[in-house]
Amino acid sequence: MIFFKSFIKRIGFLLIIYSISRISFYFFNQEYFKDNILTSLLEGIRFDLSAIFYINIPILLLLLIPFNFRTNKWYAKVTDILFYSINIPFILINNADIEYYNFALKRSTFDIFNYLSLGGGADIITLMPKYLINYWHITLLSGIQILFLFRIKKTALNKVDSYIKSTLYFLFSILITVYAARGGSQLKPIKPIDAGILSDTNNSILILNTPFCILHTFFDNELKEYNYLNSNELNEIFNTNHKYNKEFQKKNVVVIVLESFSKEFIGYHNHTGFTPFLDDLIKESLVMENAYANGIKSIEALPAISSSIPTLMDNPFITSTYANNQFKGLGSILKNEGYTTSFFHGGKRGTMGFYQFSKKSGLDKYYGLEEYNNINEYDGSWGIYDHAFFKYFNEEISKEEKPFLSILFSVSSHHPYNIPERYESKFNEGELEIHKTIEYTDYALKELFKIMKKEPWFKNTLFVITADHTSPLTSNNEYQNTIGRYSIPIFYFMGDSSLKGTSSNAITQQIDIMPTILDLIGYNKSFFSFGKSPLSTEKNWAINQKQDKYILIHENGYIMNLGEKYTEYKDKTFSEEIKISEENIKLLKAIKQKYNESMLKNKLQ
Repeated sequence: MIFFKSFIKRIGFLLIIYSISRISFYFFNQEYFKDNILTSLLEGIRFDLSAIFYINIPILLLLLIPFNFRTNKWYAKVTDILFYSINIPFILINNADIEYYNFALKRSTFDIFNYLSLGGGADIITLMPKYLINYWHITLLSGIQILFLFRIKKTALNKVDSYIKSTLYFLFSILITVYAARGGSQLKPIKPIDAGILSDTNNSILILNTPFCILHTFFDNELKEYNYLNSNELNEIFNTNHKYNKEFQKKNVVVIVLESFSKEFIGYHNHTGFTPFLDDLIKESLVMENAYANGIKSIEALPAISSSIPTLMDNPFITSTYANNQFKGLGSILKNEGYTTSFFHGGKRGTMGFYQFSKKSGLDKYYGLEEYNNINEYDGSWGIYDHAFFKYFNEEISKEEKPFLSILFSVSSHHPYNIPERYESKFNEGELEIHKTIEYTDYALKELFKIMKKEPWFKNTLFVITADHTSPLTSNNEYQNTIGRYSIPIFYFMGDSSLKGTSSNAITQQIDIMPTILDLIGYNKSFFSFGKSPLSTEKNWAINQKQDKYILIHENGYIMNLGEKYTEYKDKTFSEEIKISEENIKLLKAIKQKYNESMLKNKLQ
């Protein structure tokens, strides 16, 4: 009995800790959750118990297997050490998501460990002291919870029940564990997709906890095979093979990806903004008025932008089991046409798998922090300051044989938002800490274009400027919704000003950038792409997926799909439900089926 009480007491303490974390998660992210909060918090207990019992199966076995040596002091110490060693890391990562959700819009899953294995671990070690200070409230919460866990009063385990009684307690504990871990007596154990069934599916992220999501994605790497449509109907609705009947002009191509540049920061798209240079450049460009990111993380953006591969699964493509599929990105396509290709990112080599992916996608030369080789311009966190690295970018591509394709990825507008001391007083503080670095990077772009305009290759170059993803939102109601969280700038500028003053209201997205570039330069061979050129006659749409929830943005509204449930909305706040369009449901099903089929059968080219 005494061992059983010790086990249940530990479970009880952990349940209190997890509940406090969920309440804190709501407190710091309440703008994302509107209705049925109390019932959602209560429903979360079901998922907390499931995760806690799964995690503590070793403790159950150590405490309750009916052997007499459980009374030894060394055995009790080993049990305690294992209990803390298993549970404290899960408590910490559960709390980390309180703030990380603002950036990722999802609970962390097992793919976070894949990310760490690709070099992210080194970044985290460097940034950890700053995160602990900047997010002091999470540090304080975690510290208090761990101290609370250590307050579990140690019971003197010096008395053993009879073998029969101990065995009965052990069997009873197994029954409780199985019941709690599977989330009840229903036919199948609960999974992340079950969150919200009892209260509100819109609050599924609040109901879940991070340990539960990690445990349930440990083996869940295989995509489902959908068979909604036969092959003829599938290709008719969603064809990934593209070809433009144009004259190929071998223009240089420069793609500039701006870290965390939400559309709401761009003055051209709003009444106010933080980007005076970009506002002027957009007026000289083909601007896409309805542009969206396909994900919320940088690691999802690079495949989408450079290779038209979105992340319509739980793991980013770069860290997924399908990363070794054969595909031809923009680098591979243009390299076959005589282009020199390169990728620039001021961070450490290996960060987010950019080095590995750039090579695989046909971007032959890689330039990063190590290649820059001047620690004086290192920001101490992510990489080389933008103004310095942008100048380095111009110096290097000017040496390249023409035509060239190059992708430049900025770093300075990433948390912790460091800018050089000499620029601190040059830019104004905004509502968010990031605003100052947005102004700084905009200034760095102004200086970059000032020197590029003097280069002989400038006029024969197509520039594409976009963002990798958005950042946490301000109080601007236009963007404080699911759709606004994906709204980014995308525009195309020609050095000879041939695209000056043009715009398009077509819905477009990051995976459309590659086919649009090929369209604009007149590439006239067949290629594979999940996206399409918004300048063509194809139907316009954009898609996102997070933790089994798909969102399709189309010309007349928005479709949300969770499992086999499809709901259509007229407005971006998802408050006005409308009659479902069977045509758009078929399109979404076709995209899901083609994507999974292409990944599973290695048909990305």
